[in-house]
Amino acid sequence: MSQETQNKGYQAAADEMRANAPQFEAYESEHHCVVLAGPGSGKTKVLTAKVARMLAEDVRQPRGLACLTYSTQCVKELKSRLQRLGIEAGARLFVGTVHSFCLREIIIPYGRIAGLNLPDPLKVATPGEQRRLFDQAVANILGANENPAFLKTRFDEFRRTVLDRESPEWEAEAFRFAAITLDYERLLREAGVIDFDAMTLAGLELIKTHPWICKALKARFPILVVDEYQDLGIPLHEIVMELCIKEGIRLFAVGDPDQSIYGFTGARPSLMRQLAARKEVQEVRLRLNYRCGKTIIKASTLALGEKREFVSADDHAGIVQGYECPGGFDEQVALAVHTLIPEALARKEGRMLGDIGILYQSQYDGQEVADAVAEAGIEYVRFDQGNPYSRTPLISWLEECASWCAGGWKEGDPRLSTLLRSWLRFLPSIVRDSEIAACRRELVQFLHQTRQTGRSLNEWLTLFKGKGLYERIAKEPTMSDEIEAFDALYQLTVAKGKLVKYTVGYFGGQRGSPNHLNLTTIHSAKGLEYDVVIMLGLENGRIPYSTDDGPDLRESRRLFYVAMTRAKHEVHLLWSGWFIRKGKTITKGRSIFVDEVLDSTEEAPP
Repeated sequence: MSQETQNKGYQAAADEMRANAPQFEAYESEHHCVVLAGPGSGKTKVLTAKVARMLAEDVRQPRGLACLTYSTQCVKELKSRLQRLGIEAGARLFVGTVHSFCLREIIIPYGRIAGLNLPDPLKVATPGEQRRLFDQAVANILGANENPAFLKTRFDEFRRTVLDRESPEWEAEAFRFAAITLDYERLLREAGVIDFDAMTLAGLELIKTHPWICKALKARFPILVVDEYQDLGIPLHEIVMELCIKEGIRLFAVGDPDQSIYGFTGARPSLMRQLAARKEVQEVRLRLNYRCGKTIIKASTLALGEKREFVSADDHAGIVQGYECPGGFDEQVALAVHTLIPEALARKEGRMLGDIGILYQSQYDGQEVADAVAEAGIEYVRFDQGNPYSRTPLISWLEECASWCAGGWKEGDPRLSTLLRSWLRFLPSIVRDSEIAACRRELVQFLHQTRQTGRSLNEWLTLFKGKGLYERIAKEPTMSDEIEAFDALYQLTVAKGKLVKYTVGYFGGQRGSPNHLNLTTIHSAKGLEYDVVIMLGLENGRIPYSTDDGPDLRESRRLFYVAMTRAKHEVHLLWSGWFIRKGKTITKGRSIFVDEVLDSTEEAPP
């Protein structure tokens, strides 16, 4: 796409933003800028238009900018939105997660030069290796009788938040989590592998201890863009402080502390507020909500428990309705599947299954929902850890390839050029032009030869392996975790596997389609939006886990707030007042958040 066409893309977006003064203020910013963006406020539109403008107007070739975000799914969404403006990730534009940035832009090019003790060749630990080594570290430090599964979440939070290994916080855990951390990292080194957290920590160590690396990064990326800042935790915040505040790389960050729901991973919403309050940073607040109806905005803000001045951009009020299901979670699921979904589809002309999201607390709840939906003959896509396979970057890319083969090639969604660019990023050792051309040719031949929506997924993946594409990835040391994910997916498609009936078209539809109902945990729903949201399991003891005032309750409020603000027109709240945990019936009544919401909307359960 020509530069002129690209310019027209972001300039058209800019013209649309002129009517929204805060959006346009962020777009016009010239120095460090932090955008505090409420739900549905158009933050991705602002971010992508700003990225396109800065690439075209503020950064001279061959220099570029780096755009970091929280997860693989966030990366996919950003790339898709940038493509609509004619912008492709490539040599001048890095779009990826924090750990992939640290690995590919800091550790691989500079790690050995700086004397970092790295495996040779650099190999990423597979999930299986990480579990095995962590279990071994726990046994070494605490004994074989300790269950590692009970410690993993707390361990991950500790390792990601206590970065100073001479601090009182580290010393306080000297004989438990600190000791496990040191032994686990020793085992990683001895196995010749690196895990994702180590990538971020090593990247931070390199830029802190070697100023010349900061200067090299500034030379290549004079601008750093961060999306979902509130979710990225202490290591990313310290990287920003080193590269942007100290070294002078220009920062453009977007996020919402009110939507910080990953405290268990080390996210700290206060970090973004502190950054926005710095004197050298321009703070912009986006308060106009283009998604939610007025009633939904009012109810969700009250549940948040803090005053916010959000305004709906639309005239519709929206629906917030509650339903008591005394029979338990089974009754909630049945009501959602057999009553609420059909009624929602009939209530609005043109509404489809893909416009509806069922939200629940855990993957175990999700399995019960999925079973009921499947029994009702409804096709669905599931966004949680209970999904049969992990959506790693490679697997997500394969879903996009399948979507292209199932008819996306006709509409250019996804674009073949995008699939090719992503393919080559999986193969960093391929550098010669002739090899790059061969890799591109192999993929194009595979895709064109398998454009059949009804072909079985097993056959399609077998052909992928037979064309030598699998072997290309297997040769890359940094792709070992992806090979494990591919092998696990493949095994699900063989006889008696959970995906044995999957076709290419159905697999491609797992990236989301109008004909698939959406099932997701509340955590996984973040960043998504639906016309209708149905929330299940709204009892005290589940959400919130505890009603005692403190950080946990505040995060539960943010979680409920995120769930409600996924909805454009309708929110349906379901509860029983009791639930079963570990075989024990727990009766604590409906969620206090439901009390607050229904009181605010003057709605009563039917």
